Amino acid sequence: MIRKAQRKTCAFTLVELLVVIAIIGILIALLLPAVQAAREAARRSQCSNNLKQITLALHNYHDVYNSLPAAGVLPAGVNAARYYPGLITAILPFMEQGARYDTIQDRLASTSDAWSALFGGACYQSRLDTVLCPSDPSAREPSPHAANARLNYMYNMGDGMLKLDAAWHHPNYVSNQYVQARKRGPFHLDSWKTFAAIVDGTSNTLAMSESASAPQGYWSLEVKGGSGANSALLEPDGSQPVIHPDVCMTGVIDPNDRSLYLEPCDTWRGNFFQVGTPWNGFHTVIPPNGPSCWDSPTGYWAAIFTPNSYHPGGVVASMLDGSVRFISDTIDSGDLTQSQPVGGRSPYGVWGALGTHAGRESITVP
Repeated sequence: MIRKAQRKTCAFTLVELLVVIAIIGILIALLLPAVQAAREAARRSQCSNNLKQITLALHNYHDVYNSLPAAGVLPAGVNAARYYPGLITAILPFMEQGARYDTIQDRLASTSDAWSALFGGACYQSRLDTVLCPSDPSAREPSPHAANARLNYMYNMGDGMLKLDAAWHHPNYVSNQYVQARKRGPFHLDSWKTFAAIVDGTSNTLAMSESASAPQGYWSLEVKGGSGANSALLEPDGSQPVIHPDVCMTGVIDPNDRSLYLEPCDTWRGNFFQVGTPWNGFHTVIPPNGPSCWDSPTGYWAAIFTPNSYHPGGVVASMLDGSVRFISDTIDSGDLTQSQPVGGRSPYGVWGALGTHAGRESITVP
């Protein structure tokens, strides 16, 4: 008698299935950091490319006008307060944004009201990807201020720790030697420097750095790096408050304390690409990703604006020669107990020296 062959059914047992799932989970866990690292490398590469394009635009501007653009331009005879066209507006024609530039110039020419001329409308609300870092989660969202397009690449104001828009508060801004002595970086209000004025060398002087924009705009204390407070003391002649970087670093404000409001450091940062306010610049004092700081909520004199980034470990920055570098959080920042240098070498180590254009420091660029 021939027996009928019995069929053998093949299937996974529950234990085998769990083992397979566990193996897949382990493989995903091993692969995920590599994927994230690749994505971050791509974002950092795009960030570097953006900075390269902006710095080349600065060179093209210099070729045409025989100087670098000013950080901001205060219209003659007009108290434009914080609202005046800035560096990015000046170089728009060299970033394939000629039509946007022409529209802005028409608006500025048609009214003496700086607010209405510089805010509202498609020319300001339309996103400009070249000035946005892909690592900043807020970059592509409109700011709370008139749905304005944001900015992540900011200009070098040196190590002077002076608010660039001091003209708003100081009647003798142009003639005041105290104010002028603090203009220790290549970009300041109503200041057009030539490459010949960069005596430290264009390869040793920063042009631009990325810096994250304030995530919520008004009343936000959540700016990357934190906000610091410093109850400043007046100079002996009473002319200017002294701000101390080391105090700023230890006086970081709790972002959950909504009773505090440090307007220049935490609310407008990077929220207006078109204007030349100090919130669109940075100082080389407190190392990258440290807190920004301000002498008091009503002083409107001394401030430190620190560049920051969502790239781990530092910020991407460009030099005035067009090269792009990654500046580490741990860069030498010298003696942070020193306040407001007036002339000569920066007391803030390699970081401070990279900010000055005429400090005559001898440094090795990291």
